[in-house]
Parts: sequence; C-alpha cells; structure tokens
Amino acid sequence: MKYLSLFENFQDDRKYFTDSELSYWNKLWNSLNIKYHNNQFFSKIWDLMKTKKSLTKKQWLEMEFLLKNGKSRYEAGILPANY
Repeated sequence: MKYLSLFENFQDDRKYFTDSELSYWNKLWNSLNIKYHNNQFFSKIWDLMKTKKSLTKKQWLEMEFLLKNGKSRYEAGILPANY
C-alpha cells in the first residue's frame, strides 16, 4: 500500500493533482448526471479539487468512486444509507 500511495501522488495524507490529471477528471465530471453537480457534498469536493489541486484521502476515495463508476458508494450499496 505504501508504494501505491507514492504512485498516486499522496503526500501527508493528501492526494495532489497535476494539470493533466485534472483535465482527465474534468472530462469524467462533465459526463456525470446533473444531480451530482447540484449535490452539495460532491460539488464542494470538486471545487476543492480544482482550486487547491489536492484532496484528503477520504475525500478522494468518495470522488474517485463517483467519477469512475458514475454513482456514489451509497447508491452502489457499498455503504449503508445510515452510515
């Protein structure tokens, strides 16, 4: 796991993004359902990702799942609704 963190550009428990990574994730973000753009949780994380170019590990876990799968971990049934 230690080497995976280095590969994914984690430092001090934060994921840092390059401009090319942000461009890739931006394409995925734009292809998502509009309900995620209007969702306060995900839109706030997305704004942090674009402006600060970094997220905490927990924020990145949620955002990465959403971007790669097109739905949140709650909707996928990975996390219970009352978590």
